[in-house]
Amino acid sequence: MKILFPVIALAVAFGAAGQTAEPQDTILSLEQCIDLAVKNNATLRRADNSSAMAKETRKEAFTKYFPQISATGFGFRSHNYVFQYNALDMLNIELVKHGVVAGVQALQPIFMGGQIVNGNQLAKVGEAVGELQKAQTEREVRLTTEQYYWKLATLQDTKRTLQSVIATLDTLDRQIQVAVDAGVAMRNDLLKVQLKRNGYEADMVDLDNGIQLCRMVLSQYIGEDFEKPINISAPVPEAVPAYPSELLVDPAVALDQTIDYQLLDAQVKAKKLEKKMEVGKNLPQVLGGAGWYYHNVLEQGHNFGAVQLVVNIPITSWWGGSHAIKRKNLELENARNEREDLGQMLQINMQNKWDELTASHRKMELAAEAIGQAEENLRLNRVYYEAGTSTITDLLEAEAMARQAHDQYSTAYGDFQTAKAAYLNATGR
Repeated sequence: MKILFPVIALAVAFGAAGQTAEPQDTILSLEQCIDLAVKNNATLRRADNSSAMAKETRKEAFTKYFPQISATGFGFRSHNYVFQYNALDMLNIELVKHGVVAGVQALQPIFMGGQIVNGNQLAKVGEAVGELQKAQTEREVRLTTEQYYWKLATLQDTKRTLQSVIATLDTLDRQIQVAVDAGVAMRNDLLKVQLKRNGYEADMVDLDNGIQLCRMVLSQYIGEDFEKPINISAPVPEAVPAYPSELLVDPAVALDQTIDYQLLDAQVKAKKLEKKMEVGKNLPQVLGGAGWYYHNVLEQGHNFGAVQLVVNIPITSWWGGSHAIKRKNLELENARNEREDLGQMLQINMQNKWDELTASHRKMELAAEAIGQAEENLRLNRVYYEAGTSTITDLLEAEAMARQAHDQYSTAYGDFQTAKAAYLNATGR
């Protein structure tokens, strides 16, 4: 940043030294803030858990390929015999008053209408969705961190500008005081300078509070102790960054790289598999198995082994199943329509983010031009005031315009950096 008057170089140097971070402050770069946010952010930790849950669901679905083993035991004791028979009052037969039945069996699915296969594929889609959602959350965390970071950087640069302006007014105050004492200047001019400086010092109080709050918000977001806010070192450069033409991509080409579109595609795959599973519910099911059984109901134990073949044909299920399949067809069609519609919206959003990026760059260029014009205007008003051809009011107004130009450039630079991050995020980068 250019010094407004050569006579205040020393004052500016002292001002810069006064705002150096205290020893206990932690100075972080943008990359360090992003790394900490990705590591510590609470939202991202929840996304990690959701992804882990999807993996467990996929592992659970895989167990359906294995035999289902079960053990059963049953014992009873009746107050009377279960089986009683009297033949012409001559023969009385009484059997089974207590007994035990137990068994172990294993059933292996042979054909389940594709439900197990499709269920496993659906679980894999769910796991992929979990990973995509985790990556999406991470990108949102990165983008939000950049927004907080550049907001803080803008406020800090605004503070440096204000410190420089206050230093300028301090020097001007001393110069006019000497002139008033010598009788060559009016005391009214001195009061105007002091009033303007007091107004800027009040602005500094609000600015310091805003910087402290922004530091606390950034610290909390990246998982640091917000009671001991971190600090950053990101001075706004004098030179305007180059036009970001190398970042431009065709929205149609970038669409497949975006997580949002990949999630829409995964939704279509899931609906296809859900339809297949609905069809499978209405197909025959075949299971093979073997078991070992034991019973003792006639005062003697007996055990035996057996093999089994179970065939289940859901005949009446088709009455309601056909409607369920039609419902799944409609859900699949809706998923495809949503993918097409939202895919177009994503491309429109990419173009919008590019327009915002180029607009922010142009505003930054205009703000940089305004700085040169405002500083030249301030220099001329300084010369005119010293020559006695303009008033202190004109000089103070020129100084305010110079400060405003610097503040607008700082804001434009922060907006440009934020817009660049938003465009890269929108295009899947």
